[in-house]
Amino acid sequence: MKLSFIATLALAAGAVAQGGGKKLTPIQIPNGEPCKKDGTMGTCQSGYCEQLKDQNQGTCKPMN
Repeated sequence: MKLSFIATLALAAGAVAQGGGKKLTPIQIPNGEPCKKDGTMGTCQSGYCEQLKDQNQGTCKPMN
């Protein structure tokens, strides 16, 4: 009984350590859509989020 509990616990810990086999893919935001410079809403497809200091969010813009 004790051994099966330890084995189950070890298997569960191994699955958690591997991340369950799922990979997170970052969200790509198209130009003209709202974004945040810190990336919490995802990343702009262009790689550029124009957000002023006093704004809660900015806008994805193409890099020129």
